[in-house]
Amino acid sequence: MDDPLLIKIAQAFDVDRDTFSSIVHGFKIECENGLTGASPSIMIPSFVTRMPTGSETGTFLSLDLGGSNLRVAAVELQGNSQVLVTEVKRPITDTQRTTSADEFFDWIADAVQELFNMRNLHNQGSTLAMGVCWSFPLDQTDIKSGRILRMGKGFVLDGVDDQDLATLFHQAFKRKGLNIEVVAVLNDTVGTLVAHAYTNPGAAIGYIYGTGVNAAYGEKKSRITKLDKSKGNDGIMLINTEIDLFGDESYLPRTRFDRLLDNSHSQQGYQLYEKMTSGAYLGELTRLIAIEVISSGEEDDGRLFNGSVPSKLAKPWGFTTSMMGSIESMGDQEDLVSLVGRIGEYLGCVHDPRVQDVLRFVTICRLVSSRAATLAAASLAAIIEQQPDLLSSQGPIIIGVNGSTFEKYPHMKQRIHRELCKWFGEAIGARIQIDVARDGGSVGGALIAMLYSTKHQHGNFRSWFCIPPWNVKQKYLKKIRKLVSKLSASSTAKRSPAISSNEKTLS
Repeated sequence: MDDPLLIKIAQAFDVDRDTFSSIVHGFKIECENGLTGASPSIMIPSFVTRMPTGSETGTFLSLDLGGSNLRVAAVELQGNSQVLVTEVKRPITDTQRTTSADEFFDWIADAVQELFNMRNLHNQGSTLAMGVCWSFPLDQTDIKSGRILRMGKGFVLDGVDDQDLATLFHQAFKRKGLNIEVVAVLNDTVGTLVAHAYTNPGAAIGYIYGTGVNAAYGEKKSRITKLDKSKGNDGIMLINTEIDLFGDESYLPRTRFDRLLDNSHSQQGYQLYEKMTSGAYLGELTRLIAIEVISSGEEDDGRLFNGSVPSKLAKPWGFTTSMMGSIESMGDQEDLVSLVGRIGEYLGCVHDPRVQDVLRFVTICRLVSSRAATLAAASLAAIIEQQPDLLSSQGPIIIGVNGSTFEKYPHMKQRIHRELCKWFGEAIGARIQIDVARDGGSVGGALIAMLYSTKHQHGNFRSWFCIPPWNVKQKYLKKIRKLVSKLSASSTAKRSPAISSNEKTLS
């Protein structure tokens, strides 16, 4: 790289070990502040203290509201870690993001109505239990109640702030004639962890990396000092970190491009870490850098794209992270002649780009995405260090990740794992297992609905499990789980209950 401006930008986006250390340390301080109550919007207790074993059966509803899509599902738990999911999925438009509370929740209820019609659930005759995965900040007071905080991710709904989430759902369901009880409200990250634990009993962290970013993990209740002590002080509770809200100028390595992006956003100064990391913002960061490099230089032929802005880069927020990933994928090819033509057409260049233009633009994409991967790794490193038993054991450190940025962006998984290996060393790095955790919202929400439904709590279940012993190999955990499943099946075969489960009580 011989472009002086691009060299300076690369230096600004580089996260060296000292900076990485400062970020990890800063995140851990924020974790502690959140656990004590000094920062009420983060480190939110989920009130989930039970985990599934994989042997559960029954049909339960889940609703997953993310930054881009609404998904409602009927999840049939079939035991032996098997599920059958019937789902209705709807994209969330800008109109829905900026409407009133009643209109928004009626829109959600209409999707649930469609699911009822697909599965003929109107004839169930009893109230169906639902778990709601809510991908936004929530001040939760128990397993099914929580006060909605400022949502972010472009949502500005009139009349939702400080309202109880379950109440808004119940009112909408009643208006639509739907016999549903919301028995559990959870963050989608908690749902991701629970769903991943259904097939990976040693799962330690649930992580969302898509339009937004967040993490969940199991924390000792004795350390959650802001928790009402009437909830008990023994065992472990899953924590929704709301890590998207972490970060300030004291340790986040923000550049002038980060500030430009923040200044152009409707919620300035909010979610600074997420604006540097998540899929909602990486494309715009890349566009802002490209615009500066295009406009810089003494002569047009020395500027990026000859000083002319391609059509895909001309409109603010018009260049998406998905486009950025496509460019990087093209940049992995060795045929530069073919690459020049494809990228020029893809970007809508005014003039045919030169090889140097393409290489410079691919470099800009990689600078932004590599920094994002490093920042994601820093947050994961902090969450791992919050669980010292993970580091002191010899077992795998299993992280379940859900989200389009992690799943679809080229090399994202490898970059994150490489940074974790650099931080912890190869021995611990080799134990870190980062898996795609699919259906966290739907399956996780249904599993928690099962664990906390009235019908389940008065049914036949076994309180059996403590937090996974990290030094026990996964094959032994799976053998134990199968044995428990057989024992449970044997003890309940004559009764044939409508709902059957074993559950793990986190302790």
